[in-house]
Amino acid sequence: MGSKERRTNSFPAIDGTKKANPLFEILGECRLVHHFLEKKSDRSLWLVIKLLDGILRGFSQVVFANNTISGIFVIIGLAVADIWVCAAGLLAATLATVTASVFNQPWSSISNGLVTYNGVLVGTVTASICPPIVAATHGPTYLSWCLIGFGGVMSTLVTSGMANLCKGVSLPPMTVPFNLIDLLMFICLPSSLTHLATFATADNATTLELAASINDSVLNLNGTLLVDSTVSLDWIMVLRGSLLSMGQVYAAESVVCSIIMYIGITIFSPMLSIALFTGSLLASVCALGLTENYAAIYSGLWGYNSALTAGAIAVTFYVPTILSAFNAAMAVVFTAAAQRAFGLVLAPAGLPILTIPFVVTSSMFLAVTSGTGRERLVKAPDGRPPEYQRRRFTRSASAIQIEACDV
Repeated sequence: MGSKERRTNSFPAIDGTKKANPLFEILGECRLVHHFLEKKSDRSLWLVIKLLDGILRGFSQVVFANNTISGIFVIIGLAVADIWVCAAGLLAATLATVTASVFNQPWSSISNGLVTYNGVLVGTVTASICPPIVAATHGPTYLSWCLIGFGGVMSTLVTSGMANLCKGVSLPPMTVPFNLIDLLMFICLPSSLTHLATFATADNATTLELAASINDSVLNLNGTLLVDSTVSLDWIMVLRGSLLSMGQVYAAESVVCSIIMYIGITIFSPMLSIALFTGSLLASVCALGLTENYAAIYSGLWGYNSALTAGAIAVTFYVPTILSAFNAAMAVVFTAAAQRAFGLVLAPAGLPILTIPFVVTSSMFLAVTSGTGRERLVKAPDGRPPEYQRRRFTRSASAIQIEACDV
């Protein structure tokens, strides 16, 4: 889920020579913070601040937003939903960033949060699924924190390896490292250490239900079956579920959390926010034909993978065009179907689907190409916000037309 490695190995230079308005320097990639910190020495306490900036950006990079302020909003949203999930994400993200620094990963990847976002997901999702653990109001025990910390460290190494492997096919690693690490963790750990345990109670269960439906029942991560096929169709609840999908990306179910996150993402790019919500809404509607268990739709579980797919394809890795939007719409439908299919395979083993449908679908649809034309599929050359990418593409196309007319 990260914005492009998209997101490139360098922070693009500011276009033009005029001094930018500080307000606009906070929007988009939050260049005000970046250019302030790049002037500071790495041999002082400023290095800690620089690493902190990378951590904050990593929280927003999960949904393709490269902005320090956006990351702060995401963290606030997580804290509102579940303080322990938020703390786990911060722990894993911090260890992932420090590990990247120790292994001398490209500084642009560290400062833009590209080595961090998989660690964020490992932390938040593991905290939701894997404590022996949440006794009423208490947070994860020391064993859970050790697992989360280990996963954070491992996420950096796996992300680095996957990024090098993916270079040959011109695809980003996305959330492959997160899926590998958490699936291995859930498979290898004794069931008594996770909410997948059959004897876990509803009192210590999280609101995250990542396993897809089985015969119109949802396998909750507390090991119980949530059978709720009697719930009638309510379009307001479908809209609510589409909104909740934003928080479910981070394993948090809260309307307030999702709204706060959307505000933060909008600071980076309104187009990205629209794409994310549209993707989750379309997937939720598609899910009405894939399951009779509307409870899973209302809780946002059918929308988070498709939200990521729409954000990646419509406006992040492709320059926003009519064709990229159509390609994203088709990918969202495919993601919903893939979520159903992977759920049927993984749920009997008590395993969550995580973001596997998003990874599989995006990998295929990001390889789609088109011919020439004004509205065509064009790979985004750098990690600038979608609005900038679209404006630059339009100007380039106009310049080519003017040049052709002159000839």
